[in-house]
Amino acid sequence: MVEYGFITQTIDILPDMEDASADQMSQSMAIGLNNIARSAARGLSNLPGSGKAEIISHSVTRIGGHLVIAFLFRRG
Repeated sequence: MVEYGFITQTIDILPDMEDASADQMSQSMAIGLNNIARSAARGLSNLPGSGKAEIISHSVTRIGGHLVIAFLFRRG
């Protein structure tokens, strides 16, 4: 049986990044997302149940001063 689920994480957007250029924001986001992806991958191994899990999709949404990152995973 294949199981699907979501893991979500948030990143605070620092006040000095509000006026950042698109390139500066992209570089900062890439670093933060890379760290979160590693953390999410480690977290998958700690989920209850059995079977290898893998992240198959993600979504990034800005809400006010925060980025919300949702990872869709599959296990089974």
